[in-house]
Amino acid sequence: MIWNQKASHMTDILFRHMFQNGLPIARKSGTQEIIENDSLLPYLCIVLGDRLPDTIRTSMLTVLSGDRFRTVHGFATESPHSPFYRDDGYWRGPIWTPSTMLLADGLYQCHQETLARKIASQFASMVQKSGFAENFDTRTGMGLRDRAYTWTSSVFLILTHTFLT
Repeated sequence: MIWNQKASHMTDILFRHMFQNGLPIARKSGTQEIIENDSLLPYLCIVLGDRLPDTIRTSMLTVLSGDRFRTVHGFATESPHSPFYRDDGYWRGPIWTPSTMLLADGLYQCHQETLARKIASQFASMVQKSGFAENFDTRTGMGLRDRAYTWTSSVFLILTHTFLT
């Protein structure tokens, strides 16, 4: 019982502090000022699924279903429309396996099975073409950095087993 109360209290703080107008925001550690960005990373909290308040979940799903972060190969870590986007910008553009896994799982937890399957299919196709790289170019789907990464092969197996079989 106490852990449920603590969890509820912490999620209430999260929703008050880290969301604005129904969407996740980033804050600077220490000063807590809002950091203007067009990063995918604040959206990873979609993994909370049904624990998200309806208004937040609906707002986030609207963004994640659109073209702000989605490309033909998957979710870019920085919106391709952002002035900060870089094709090989590490976390400023490329598709990363951990964020893909969290988003696919979160979409599934939010009852967006069709979109979760689409993301899994795009990821699987990209990996089959480009190998098990650390991250991928959002425009071409080509592997970047280390070309043999275990988290990529692990997530490939999980996504294909969970969503594509």
